[in-house]
Amino acid sequence: MLDSIDQFKLYLIRKSSRMFNLYQHLKATNEGKDQKEPETTGHDRFYQERSRSSYRKKRRPTCQRAQSVAEFNPESIAAANKRNAFKARSVSTDRDESEGLENTERTPLVTQKIDSLAKLLFNKSIIGSGSNKSSPSEPCSSPRVAEASIKSTVALAISTDYLSQTSRYDLKSQLGSIGSRPYKQWFAIRDNSIKTDRLLTLVPLTIECPLDDSARSRELVVELFRALHHPYIYPVLELQLCSGHALTILPFNAKGSLKDLIYKSTWHEEYHKKYNRSGTGLPAWQVATFGRQILEGLLFLKEKGFPPFRHLHSGNVVVQNGVARICGLENTLIGALPSCPLAMLTAPEHAETLSLGHVLFEMCAGAETNMTLLPDLATNYPHVVDIIEQIFGPRTPSLHELLLCELFRKIDLREMKGSCLPNFNQRLSRSCLSLLGEVARRQTLRTRSGPPSPLTPPARRRHYQVDQDVTEVWEW
Repeated sequence: MLDSIDQFKLYLIRKSSRMFNLYQHLKATNEGKDQKEPETTGHDRFYQERSRSSYRKKRRPTCQRAQSVAEFNPESIAAANKRNAFKARSVSTDRDESEGLENTERTPLVTQKIDSLAKLLFNKSIIGSGSNKSSPSEPCSSPRVAEASIKSTVALAISTDYLSQTSRYDLKSQLGSIGSRPYKQWFAIRDNSIKTDRLLTLVPLTIECPLDDSARSRELVVELFRALHHPYIYPVLELQLCSGHALTILPFNAKGSLKDLIYKSTWHEEYHKKYNRSGTGLPAWQVATFGRQILEGLLFLKEKGFPPFRHLHSGNVVVQNGVARICGLENTLIGALPSCPLAMLTAPEHAETLSLGHVLFEMCAGAETNMTLLPDLATNYPHVVDIIEQIFGPRTPSLHELLLCELFRKIDLREMKGSCLPNFNQRLSRSCLSLLGEVARRQTLRTRSGPPSPLTPPARRRHYQVDQDVTEVWEW
């Protein structure tokens, strides 16, 4: 019995020793964990750190201590105060300055007025001084230059006043003397309705002008130029009478006129500078094409009852997209004198034919008409020389007879074959035809009596009957 008890005690002692050894092992393990714990303090135990190849830890900027007022740099404080003062400006001041800048960029009208007035006062001071002592460096002014400056200033004032009455047009710049007329002024304007440039001209009226500044007269002018819509006629957009001047608005053409094409010049240069050299003759096919197109335009004007066009020359033919278009119709309507004095002495039935002959010669020779040069032109322009000899021969042919010549019969008029062309058979009213008849009558009287003095006509009233139930009253 005792032996069995002793064996049982021995078994318990061995069993307890084993459990103690296991406890010691667990204790050692826990102590190892306790030693590694500080390395992972503040992190999740279940966080799996990614490899450095797939993840790069972003470094946050370290927090810096804010500086006190005593530690600030005085120069930086002064610069900050200046920035705050600049930002504290009122919005209205910025807006006014920006609007003023835009106005100076868009409309250089104020600068041009100041320059024109300065030139005018400078010329007057030189003329009125009466002293012959002048330094070689100072320009010598003349009464003609002073008069031209006054005319330019007056024209600028009239054009500015007209453009100020409408919001459609804006003045861009005043051009120089790009035409042959000394009293004609040119301006570049902007059409705001279709965002394009236009050309404004201003010329003084003469005593032969049959128009007046009335609503009825403006209606007839609009009707006339609407009916004169043709591929070979350059359109007149507006024609107004302002302060004894005729104001005309035309489309802008950057290529210039036929004369610019012959002399290889730029359209906006001074007239006496761009045509003081010899020109270059055009190819024979181009001479024939332009000649036929000009001839078609003249025939169209004749069919509409327009008076004989005495203002035809190479400067009044606009070349647009390879097409010759007659311009300057407003000169006939306002009774302006032709640029060539001989055109006034020519019979009405021959005026247009002779003018066409001069244009044909200039396109071939690149110079004004000189019949001694015809033999030299016969080699390159045989058919053109034949027509020129007929025109300046003993019997001047008509426009319809020129249409049957060999040079013009084979020309393809592509512009006349469009499907969307206007109706060329549009008839003018009796009042408009009466106005054209009055213009032609005054042309005939002026041809017989010679050119009149360029003065503004006094207001006169003219009555005439028409084939209607009412009597129309005109003020000439």
